[in-house]
Amino acid sequence: VPLFHVTAVAGDAVYLPCDITTDSGDAVLLVLWYREDLGTPIYSVDAREQEFGKAERWSDENVFANRALFMMEKKPAELGVDNIRKEDAGIYRCRVDFKMAQTRNSRVNLTVIGK
Repeated sequence: VPLFHVTAVAGDAVYLPCDITTDSGDAVLLVLWYREDLGTPIYSVDAREQEFGKAERWSDENVFANRALFMMEKKPAELGVDNIRKEDAGIYRCRVDFKMAQTRNSRVNLTVIGK
């Protein structure tokens, strides 16, 4: 599983990469973000019931709440998080489920430094 390293300054925005590229004819059904120390997803984009551009988004109130937004139009796609905090530091995993292709996981080691 690839591991990306991202460093951010506390209070700034940070962008965590996630590869959602598909082969033609395939589609992304579900994107789940996890923080390694938590067992349940902290952010999701659910396109199982509609096209990906109109997918339902959810963010854990205890982690990023309304500070996070998944930007699917970026290459690679990114989870943008505003006003990053020292306690946000850690290893994150992005899991992408496709209609046909095998599930893809990638990890991001986020380091947050003080101002």
